[in-house]
Amino acid sequence: MNERTVAPLEWSDERLAAFWGYYAEHRQEDYFTGLFGDRILERTRRFYPAGAVVCDYGCGAGFLLEKLLRTHRAAGCDLSEDNLAATRRRVGGHPNLAGVFRVGETPGELRFDAVYVIETVEHLLERHLEGFFRNLSALLRPGGVVVATTPHAEDLAAQTVFCPTCRQTFHRWQHVRSFDAGSLSDFFGRDAFEPVAVFTTDFAAGSPWRRLKARLRPAFGRTNPHLVYVGRMRG
Repeated sequence: MNERTVAPLEWSDERLAAFWGYYAEHRQEDYFTGLFGDRILERTRRFYPAGAVVCDYGCGAGFLLEKLLRTHRAAGCDLSEDNLAATRRRVGGHPNLAGVFRVGETPGELRFDAVYVIETVEHLLERHLEGFFRNLSALLRPGGVVVATTPHAEDLAAQTVFCPTCRQTFHRWQHVRSFDAGSLSDFFGRDAFEPVAVFTTDFAAGSPWRRLKARLRPAFGRTNPHLVYVGRMRG
């Protein structure tokens, strides 16, 4: 193979829509919030009041939103029309549902005490950053919090795959950024957020054995796989 013919895939908005449309239709079992939604809420609910109105930003097929609706008035937003359709099928008509809408199209004067951004920041392209922070600021009430999760110190190259048709490489989950605690704080700090808490965890550690393994990782020089950032809007 002539390596000069291999280049990283450039993610256009059309390619992103096709990629996530496929997962929304065929691979919903792989959605992070479907696998770990209960654990995410267990670790993060303490950062906002019990009566908070909550938004899931990048809601996917609505797995986390479905869980939030048990105890909160909540809404979901996403860029993918396929994901929005899947979310409406899952939770449409729920009495606690505040809305399901496309990112950037917040309905009316609706604002939130907390916005979840689950496994999203690692996907953001440079051209999307300004709009991302603008949308977050528009969604949150003054003093509201953003709760973000992302892989912890991920080796992006280790998850690179090759497409034999287009002869280009890409991360198998379309990740384009990797974060540790410092860089994730800096990422949100570039806008109007100040950290409330930044910590690592293992959302898969539901059983006593998995929790023990998570606690022992530092002793063996290993780190937890998931990183959580909680930040409050300044002003």
